[in-house]
Amino acid sequence: MPDQPPIRTFNLLDEPWMPCIFADGNVKELSICDVFREAPHIRALSGDMLQQTVPLTRLLLAILYRAYCDADANRDDMRKLFQHIWDADAFDMAVIEDYFVDFHDWFYLIDPERPFYQVPGLTYVGKKEYDPIGEMIADVPKPEKFLFSMRSARFLESIDLAQAARWLVFLQSYDTAGIKTPVVGNTHVNKGKVYAPKGMAGTGWLGAVGPMTVESNCLLRTLLLNWCLYDVKNNEVKLFGNEDDVPPWELDTPSGPDITVRTSFTGPVDAFTFQTRRLRLVFNEDRDRVIGIVNCYGDVIAPYNTDECEKMTAWRLSVPQQKKLGLPVTPLMPITHDAGRALWRGLAPMIEAGKSDQRPGVIRWVEELQRIGCLAAGEHLLSKFSIHAQGMTYGTQSSVYETGIDDVLQLPLAFARKDYPAISAVVAIVDKTREAVDVSLTNYVRNLRTSAGDRTAGGRAQAVSDRVREDAYARLDELFRDRIAGFTPDKDYESYRNEWLDDVHRMLLAIGDQYLSDSDVPAFAEHDTGRMGMMTAARARLLFLNSLNKILGRLVISNAADTDVDTVADADKSSDKKGA
Repeated sequence: MPDQPPIRTFNLLDEPWMPCIFADGNVKELSICDVFREAPHIRALSGDMLQQTVPLTRLLLAILYRAYCDADANRDDMRKLFQHIWDADAFDMAVIEDYFVDFHDWFYLIDPERPFYQVPGLTYVGKKEYDPIGEMIADVPKPEKFLFSMRSARFLESIDLAQAARWLVFLQSYDTAGIKTPVVGNTHVNKGKVYAPKGMAGTGWLGAVGPMTVESNCLLRTLLLNWCLYDVKNNEVKLFGNEDDVPPWELDTPSGPDITVRTSFTGPVDAFTFQTRRLRLVFNEDRDRVIGIVNCYGDVIAPYNTDECEKMTAWRLSVPQQKKLGLPVTPLMPITHDAGRALWRGLAPMIEAGKSDQRPGVIRWVEELQRIGCLAAGEHLLSKFSIHAQGMTYGTQSSVYETGIDDVLQLPLAFARKDYPAISAVVAIVDKTREAVDVSLTNYVRNLRTSAGDRTAGGRAQAVSDRVREDAYARLDELFRDRIAGFTPDKDYESYRNEWLDDVHRMLLAIGDQYLSDSDVPAFAEHDTGRMGMMTAARARLLFLNSLNKILGRLVISNAADTDVDTVADADKSSDKKGA
């Protein structure tokens, strides 16, 4: 490609590139400046894939921290600032635009000296000029598996600048780990390859944690609810007004091509804009399309004990990690999301404080806003909020994307308070349901197969149980979402909990009965199980009923159909205690 004159174009502050869903359902791409201006009317951010929205939200929050930064502000000042914006239902655009004036030139996607989120002149060692566009788009498979892609290969020769900007932000957050091609200036080359330093997060930063945001009914409120101005739990860390906590576009010296090993974040802005990769977009001759990318490791950090500044994940103490890493004290590890579980099944770490309160910082911030009365003013009253969990899972040593995670759960506002008694009730119900499904229902299926003479074992038998179990969770999903959203403070605690457990009880009975009716289990066949003696379909069902009663409590009889359930469950309990 011939040498081209220096050019600066496509400034993210002025050019439309962030897709936004408005309250009326329309979707429109906006510049960063217009996103802040239209925030009260925007329902949510969008993107080329769902997992772009949290990185984009974090970018906007980093700008808020810096635009409103006041090193002398105390907590009372911060509360007044929050209340002023919340009540005005608008950001002070004069404040934001003043900030943009100072750093406008650092937001050009194409710039010879400081391209946004990139390293100018970044070049691979060797003959390879750059990687194709497919390497920066998460839902594009490797060439040998492209048959299964939803994209057409001919549309991957180039992408427009707006789309490239979104994937650039995504890559800094979620890029895969594994082997990288060395770039000129990288000093961490091992036999012609570059690996993430041992013990450090190899993926992009958000790939190493369990990202979640708190959401309301418009982008302005969503940003405010995630804008942790201080942390009641930790007075040592200055979240707001920290003049040392700067994003990459404010650095006096931009990052070079080499890996930088970090031991901590300087603050939330640093965490939100962490440059985990050294990247350079490659443009066509007209510089209106992106045709490739140069990509290598950048800033790296170990994921443990970063809770002071990373406020969008839950945490846990990990003794195994302490032994593995040889640490003198037990480290706090981020709790990642499980792609195979609905959010309500892993809700406890996000809302249950426990002794050490390792809930996400944004949840504690919403709790603090309730405590000081910031969310209870007239027409701006907030009664519910949503937890939005996102993430990526990886395969083969985190070198390839496996699947994306995106789940939203609506909660009454009181669930952000650690003293709300419904929290322990919900956690207990989830635990009881998990036991009822994973033990009672699974054993019922196995006992039925045994009574039919099925000797299948190992993986095939497990596959049958897994299929029934996952079907049960899928059918329970709507019930749990509705029940959690409806567990408001005006509800009678005991009766609501008991009704919920009865609903679970009935659904599992129905699932068990449907499996029996759909299977080929003979009604009168019996086979010896060994330890538990002879197994029949009737005995398998009796054990199932007894087990559900033990875990979920006796089912309240509300009609004639339930009478049979209660009567049968009473029969011959003593003879089946060891099997129940």
